[in-house]
Amino acid sequence: MLSLPLSKKRFFSDGLVVLLALFAYYFFPIDEKLNVTVQSLVLGVAFFVLLPILYVKIVRKQPLSSLGFAPSRGRFGWLAVSLAVLPALALLYFFARVYSVEEGYYLPSLAANSFPIFLLYEVLVVGATVFLYEVFFRGMIQTFWLGQHRLWAVFSQFGIFVIFLLFTDGIFWQTVPFLVATLASGFVVFSTRSLYYSWASTWLILFVADAYFLIAK
Repeated sequence: MLSLPLSKKRFFSDGLVVLLALFAYYFFPIDEKLNVTVQSLVLGVAFFVLLPILYVKIVRKQPLSSLGFAPSRGRFGWLAVSLAVLPALALLYFFARVYSVEEGYYLPSLAANSFPIFLLYEVLVVGATVFLYEVFFRGMIQTFWLGQHRLWAVFSQFGIFVIFLLFTDGIFWQTVPFLVATLASGFVVFSTRSLYYSWASTWLILFVADAYFLIAK
């Protein structure tokens, strides 16, 4: 009987966990009577954070640093964030100027009509959503599962995220900043091996984009 090398067995088992998390998140029933955003965050915590952490710690017996929960060198980390965020914002500004993105861009009415609530929304809702995606797509997929492929892992996790959006929220102007941030933060993780800096880069891109489109309207 053909026996696969241990490295390939681990690669396939890691991939199965990724698929399990994605399918479970997508097919888990949502109660329309309850707040959809809250339910999505709860599902994200369960399948995009807890499942990878438990798998890495208990099944693979690896430290959380293998998921990206590790500090990088301070100045280098923030340099990587700057080198990723600035071009990403420049690209979004180009889209906004050429394609009138703000016409199809919206924020929750409470956040759009009150600056304190807008800040609260960005810190709590956007910050939490970014954390979920960073742990799963940049941590579990790019760093832990596909890390051996190095630069290709950046584009692979981006492609998986695009497919994920196609089946969940869809691809439209509202999700363009997330797409740009996903690619940018992928390069940050590739450079720093730290989710802390990739989270910061994604959140900064989304915060500035939300603030700009809110003002532009």
